Amino acid sequence: MPTRPTSSNGADAPAPPAFSKAGYAYETIRRKIIDGSYQPGDRLRLSGLARELELSEMPVREALRLLQKDGLVLMHLHRGAEVARLSFEHGRDVTEVRMTLERAAVLAALPHHDANSLAALERQLTGLERAASKAIPFAIKNRAFCTALFAPCPNAFLRREIEELWDQVWQASSTSLFDVMRQRVQATIDENRALLTHVRAGDTRRVRAALDQRLRNTLAAWDGAIAQSSGKNR
Repeated sequence: MPTRPTSSNGADAPAPPAFSKAGYAYETIRRKIIDGSYQPGDRLRLSGLARELELSEMPVREALRLLQKDGLVLMHLHRGAEVARLSFEHGRDVTEVRMTLERAAVLAALPHHDANSLAALERQLTGLERAASKAIPFAIKNRAFCTALFAPCPNAFLRREIEELWDQVWQASSTSLFDVMRQRVQATIDENRALLTHVRAGDTRRVRAALDQRLRNTLAAWDGAIAQSSGKNR
């Protein structure tokens, strides 16, 4: 009897819904790429994935094609699929687009924040400060804070697009940027503290200015990471 598939932390994974086997395969493989179970460069063998997910190869193949469109998987004509390796250059480009959309979402969310959402932001920021010594937990907390900033945005499509762009660069931004550019840790805390202050005051002008400054600072950090990486490769 085949065993039930398990998630990356060993818990039982949900059984594939009958109406969307390709969707189940997509979400399961995507989750494992995002959480690091599948690392950049890892081969994604169709037969092995099908056995693991207890599916035929057809829905798994479709899932891999969708993940290729997301930029998370590379499909090679004769070598099959592998988890995409993200360059710092591409990471910078995706981050610029994501933060530009995030700016619009935060501004749209501003009138919809209330006492509960502001308290949640304060908790997220406290967690961020406590995680400052470790790059990956810090990146996780930073994403959670940024997400909470635009969570009240009424445009669900915009929120979803931002999350998908986060996912595209997640392994690079969570495992590399804060390690390479350690000065961004305290700067990120300071930027987020200022943003929370302005959001709490409902000051649209200062929120906009703080978001613009954060974008400039973040892109400068990516540029620094690109330059440092280029120097190592010479």
